[in-house]
Amino acid sequence: MVARRAKAVRSGLLVAIALCSVGATLWFTLDMDEGPLRSDNVKAMVWPWAPLVPDRPLQAQELTDPVWQFAPWFEFARRELAGGRLPLWNPHQDGGVPFLANPQTTLATPLTWPILLLGVDDGWNISLLARLLLAAVAALLWLRQSGRSVPAAALGGALFTLAGPSVAWLAHPIALTVAPVPLVLLFATRFATNGKRSDALGLAAATCLVVAGGHPETVVAVAALAGFWLLAVPVSWSRRALTSGVALSGAALAGPLLVPFIEYFVLSEARFGSGRLHFTLPVSALKRLVTSAAGDSYPVESAAFLSVGGLVLACIGAAAWRAERHAGLCAVAAGAVLAVTYRNPLAVVLAEHATFYWTRLLVLLPLVAAYLAALGLDTVRSVARRAVRPVLVSALSWLAVAVVVAELLVAAHGVHAISRPEHRPRSTPLLDVLAADPDVFRILPLHTFLPPNAATALGLDDVRGYDALTPHGWRTQRAAMGRFSGTSTVSDVLEPWELARGGAALDYWNVKYLLLHPQFHYDAAGLGRDFALDLEEVYRGADGVILRNRRCLPRVRLEGESGTARIVTRTPVLWKIEVETERASSLVVANPFFPGWRATVDGRAATLAARAGEVIELPLQAGRHSVELTYRPASLLLGLALAATGVGALALTCGRRRS
Repeated sequence: MVARRAKAVRSGLLVAIALCSVGATLWFTLDMDEGPLRSDNVKAMVWPWAPLVPDRPLQAQELTDPVWQFAPWFEFARRELAGGRLPLWNPHQDGGVPFLANPQTTLATPLTWPILLLGVDDGWNISLLARLLLAAVAALLWLRQSGRSVPAAALGGALFTLAGPSVAWLAHPIALTVAPVPLVLLFATRFATNGKRSDALGLAAATCLVVAGGHPETVVAVAALAGFWLLAVPVSWSRRALTSGVALSGAALAGPLLVPFIEYFVLSEARFGSGRLHFTLPVSALKRLVTSAAGDSYPVESAAFLSVGGLVLACIGAAAWRAERHAGLCAVAAGAVLAVTYRNPLAVVLAEHATFYWTRLLVLLPLVAAYLAALGLDTVRSVARRAVRPVLVSALSWLAVAVVVAELLVAAHGVHAISRPEHRPRSTPLLDVLAADPDVFRILPLHTFLPPNAATALGLDDVRGYDALTPHGWRTQRAAMGRFSGTSTVSDVLEPWELARGGAALDYWNVKYLLLHPQFHYDAAGLGRDFALDLEEVYRGADGVILRNRRCLPRVRLEGESGTARIVTRTPVLWKIEVETERASSLVVANPFFPGWRATVDGRAATLAARAGEVIELPLQAGRHSVELTYRPASLLLGLALAATGVGALALTCGRRRS
């Protein structure tokens, strides 16, 4: 017993040392010690930060989602959690949108918790490193379970962790979704074969982690791959059905995310494929399988580097498809990914009729390539043992692993820009002016000023948003402000010359300030004259121009002038309003309605009859009233019920296994 414990301690120590060594190698090789791997230097291209950020050659400017989308969301979530509130609603984007229901906020996966705990700058790289380490360990365990030797499993783990798609999408929800996939395949195989309770719990946890990763398109692709993987496991159909049920129970554990997301998706622009680009990758981009050079294709979407050694070994492994069921499956999966990604008649048809990007399936290529490459290395080892001494075979195997790892690390270095302190100014004089206004108001930045979602980090309410899940109803209402479009660098843009004449929608939706680049020749008088607006300039500096809309209506108001409405408390999920009216009137809160908003008048429930995107309006009788608006979506409660069902199903399955 003592000897066994000592052996376990030694094994644990070796694992810890190995993890620390791998972590340190990745940390310093990818330059994580120099600053967060985030393209904050792109702020040199946009106002109000352009005058404050050093004007240097931009690196990885295609990877701007973490700058304009994910980092602001994490900052908002930290503020809400610090205030003791669950971040259910984001008032700073698209007039107001569900927050936790958006899976790409990725708050539910432990892999992003370092950012929530330590901050967007201090926790960023720790979160990225956690994703890499999880992917490496998961792939290593999966390949060892599949019968691969230690060198082969190490090779596959490195290929899965550091291949082009894995590195390119490292800071995106795609990486969070894909990293635990090997654990799903591992525990699915083990549970289908042995039926142990521990494997059932492992499969459920791994599935929940995949769903919590936050990229629904990838989750669907992973589910399809896992289903075909299970078909190749030589067990009965009843075992396959039971294993699938356990996986579904694991997915149900993420019910508080899934059900609100489904509600949000049904009411969103994404349901109609709005804003999606229908494209395929050129066949010439296939060269990126063996070179990390961008070539003539989009550098992120077409990132497919597997290394020369990894690709050769994967081809050797694919040749063994007759002897290995899963090798044949992985070879077919790799072929399918390439077929729907690179330009050919099938890929073109799929791209034109789908509401998601087929090119994103490239993120699964490292997974199947890792299995095939590991099998290929073991195949070569088996042949070599007939002519070479085992010690030399082992040495050459590790040399092959080292060569592939070196190829991958060299290609991964420099993919992500380093965010230095001078790249991330917290404020500017223009932003200070807006922050000093105690009023409740919305802003409308014009052209590429203050890219959409950036206002979320600043606590400013923007009418624009950069997100596929933006509510369709709000976008319909917002169209009255002008014609929104996009530029080559910023999405959801309203140009000054595309403003709607008269500005009635600006007034109605409480847009108090228009923000402009200082280079524009437009001013308050010019815009007012050309578009029949009532504007005055309240700030002009190197970082931009602020124009105040003097006809802006209050966010909370009574129709006509029959009384007063005063905001007592305002948080993202709660508005308390004191109203005094001389006659029957309607209280208008110029926020777009979304299912989940509830109202009470003097403590009694009141009906909100608006449709999604329409203004919130409540009829009131004469007198004094206390009105509360709260955001408590029923979909969240249904999601909790689904999670409880998943727990019950798992308990029932584990109880049966014990019997």
